[in-house]
Amino acid sequence: MIRGKKPIDPGPLSIVVIDAGNTKVALARWVEGDVFDVRRVPRTDTEAIIAALEEVRSHCENATRQAIVIASVVPPVTEMLRAYIEDKLNLRLFIVGENTPLPMEVSVREPAAVGVDRVCSAAAAYSRTGHACAVVDVGSAVTIDVVNDDGVFRGGAIFPGLKMQAQSLADHTAGLPLVEPNAPASAVGRDTAEAIRSGVCFGLVGAIRNIVERVATEDNAWPRVIVTGGGSDILRDQLDFVDCLVPDLCLMGIGLSYLKRIEESYGA
Repeated sequence: MIRGKKPIDPGPLSIVVIDAGNTKVALARWVEGDVFDVRRVPRTDTEAIIAALEEVRSHCENATRQAIVIASVVPPVTEMLRAYIEDKLNLRLFIVGENTPLPMEVSVREPAAVGVDRVCSAAAAYSRTGHACAVVDVGSAVTIDVVNDDGVFRGGAIFPGLKMQAQSLADHTAGLPLVEPNAPASAVGRDTAEAIRSGVCFGLVGAIRNIVERVATEDNAWPRVIVTGGGSDILRDQLDFVDCLVPDLCLMGIGLSYLKRIEESYGA
């Protein structure tokens, strides 16, 4: 370094985080643990995904320190974005679990088999609480993932979500219609559609409560319970045993993965 001259400040990181799920692709601008300018588009709409990416990037403050980071359970979406980002934007795509580390330790039989979205959500939840927690993600499937007091991902439970249950009833019975799930006013349905909504909604709430209670019994301590996911709004009034609802936990955790990459690469 030339004596008397200060090093050039490269400015803040500008991170675009992407959560590619089975139904939607969520994109946002990540800043110091929180997310802004969140966009959600259908997983199958390539043009909408690219347009959302460019819109979120336009809000980033620092074009010279930009990173685009994805957690994906849909390989075709990952490859489409990788090609666009590398060929059109001349940037590298950082992929959680591939060239970017998971944001927390995973203590299960097959760590590589755990969905990276689950680990990212769990890491964000632990980052917010600093304590043992259970993360309930209400999406196409419902996952309940458990983190211990040391910030280690322990595993969890997976079962069908609201729409998957409703679709299954329509697909595998002769007389039941396909019903759009929502929270019914009563547990007693006055017609077939109301009965399905009651069974799907209140049955799911009961399953979530039972699993969380079993976790608490096994650990002899009640965990902090954080709910996230696209279906969480339907259930939020019924989940009276949860501590908070955070819609964008996975996006928050993706940013934590990139920070861990920087720390491991540069010792920062």
